[in-house]
Amino acid sequence: MLNCIFIMHTVTGYTYVAPGVLLSGPQNVSVDYDLKDQRISVTWEDDPSSSRVPDKLIYDVEVLLTVSMTEVHSEAVDVRPALASRKYHWSWTSALPLECTSRSVRLRSRYQNYTSQWSPLQTITGRASSHPQVFPRSSVVQVDSNFTFCCILGPGQRLEYMKYNNILMNTTHIIDQSYAMVVHMQSPSPPSCINVYCNSPLYGTCVYVGYPPGDRNLVCETRDLESVECHWDIGRATNLTKQRMTRYHLNGRACPNRTVSNCYQTVRVDQGERNWTLTARNPLGTLELTDTADLKKRVRLLAPMEVVASGVNASVQWKWERPVINYEILMLSPFTLYSQRNYSGIGLTSVVLHGLAPAQTYTVQVCCGLKQHFWKWGDWSKGSTFKTEEDIPEALDVWMQIEGNQTIILWKPLTVNQSHGQIKDYEVTWGRQETIVHPPQNYFLISDRSTDEWHRVTVKAKNSAGSSPLSIIIIPMLPHRSKSSMKIVGSDGGFDLSWSASPNASCGYVVDWCPTHTKCRVEWVKVPAGITRVRIQSASFEEGVRYTLSIYACTPGAPELWERREGYVKECQIQRLAAEQHGSDTVLISWTGIPPENQTAFIHGYIIYCFDTSHPSTMRIFNVTTGMKHMPREDLQYSETN
Repeated sequence: MLNCIFIMHTVTGYTYVAPGVLLSGPQNVSVDYDLKDQRISVTWEDDPSSSRVPDKLIYDVEVLLTVSMTEVHSEAVDVRPALASRKYHWSWTSALPLECTSRSVRLRSRYQNYTSQWSPLQTITGRASSHPQVFPRSSVVQVDSNFTFCCILGPGQRLEYMKYNNILMNTTHIIDQSYAMVVHMQSPSPPSCINVYCNSPLYGTCVYVGYPPGDRNLVCETRDLESVECHWDIGRATNLTKQRMTRYHLNGRACPNRTVSNCYQTVRVDQGERNWTLTARNPLGTLELTDTADLKKRVRLLAPMEVVASGVNASVQWKWERPVINYEILMLSPFTLYSQRNYSGIGLTSVVLHGLAPAQTYTVQVCCGLKQHFWKWGDWSKGSTFKTEEDIPEALDVWMQIEGNQTIILWKPLTVNQSHGQIKDYEVTWGRQETIVHPPQNYFLISDRSTDEWHRVTVKAKNSAGSSPLSIIIIPMLPHRSKSSMKIVGSDGGFDLSWSASPNASCGYVVDWCPTHTKCRVEWVKVPAGITRVRIQSASFEEGVRYTLSIYACTPGAPELWERREGYVKECQIQRLAAEQHGSDTVLISWTGIPPENQTAFIHGYIIYCFDTSHPSTMRIFNVTTGMKHMPREDLQYSETN
């Protein structure tokens, strides 16, 4: 076994750690700095003999304040000497701006417990000034970080204050005419440069506060089969603008200025699957996003042009812009049209829409996608507005209102969806008489008709496309059979009506209504056969008004009055009655009744309150049923008590 003894001795700057192995210390030391990043960079080489060190070699780096030789920063750098390269690099970012005071840098090598001598000091000289100055200049700082500013005063000057965003801050004396303050950075709103100065606003700088890029969710696709378009979410706003705003590169090529969330590049689309890398960079950081895509399978089509539609069953046609002629090699997927509904079908430049309502105005838009490798729907085209042709109207809803020996034939005006065009007139036929009625009139009066037979009346509506199917009503013989009314109580602004079934109601029922004591045109609703209840609602209903509701059985002949109701949708309080007193000891009270047309509720009776004015607490109450207007004299006799 071979035993070795290590003997260490120094000869003219060299430290021997073993036979043939010596620590000569770093060679060719070079120090550089960057005021923009406040970074000190050091490069050096080692002696060839250091390559014989069996383990890793360590270099000690020290940064000192030049004037006081106070240590600012120290760090041990591990290296493993290599025969191919003996050059090393180290850098450090200073929290205190480099302009504030001079720094000196030195290095030495170390192996186990052995160290070389320190390299000669290399000095970075700080700034000097004849008036106060604040450093660093126009910096960009991340939100929520702590940042150090310094103020350098001229000879003989003294520090009065340092302010950040016009706020007085605590300061620390560094050395000689140099002072520093530490600020916890917050972003202003709206984003702007924040002023920092000492002694006077004339002597200062400003700082921008923001965030590094926070973009995410990169997705790349093609619109025209000739270029790539990449989109992404910008995430949190950086609050950095103008020359400090985020710049983007896609696969190493710069995106256009003012790019925020998308980037376009002309590319070959037929290259299969490939990676797309977006690099986002601002003064506070760099971010990379990657998406992998075969653009032939990610086609989002552009909007069709010159969309035109016309006809009842609308024929819709469109064109493509010349740059997207390559669409002809693709099979387009079901396209979707938007009007009042959606349609779909396979096609390239046209489609026919079925089931549209006549005489209606529609707006149609078109968007397309690929049938094979569907990715996304494309853009919507501009809207094309068209009107379908008119069609014959639907049949009218016809009813009658009998007043004495006169009958009014009524019909409900057709809605836009029922008229299928503009109604020109109505044709009413009664017996051998034919009468034309023009809108907006929707009734016809038949007077002095015979009373001993039914009468058949037909009504139809006309527009430019033709006449509606006939609506027929049979007018019963006169006199019209009357019915006694049952009271009904309304609720929630309407009536819940029910009745017994009629054996003659082969085609259902008709319920009509009108104010009981006011001349009016009836409203009505038709109820299908087999149903004997209905909810009656009307915008014309008023509270405190009595309505008569008539229920007719629909028969093969004339309608038959089946039942009748009277009621209020809501009863209102009746006004106080005026009364007269007759006699002194014995009292007779009389009052005038309320006419039915003035009643705002059903009257079930009257209540009379009698009390002695000298003894208000003494009171008698009398209930009077309806129909009695005078109280029997003896009922109102009472004696006073002392």
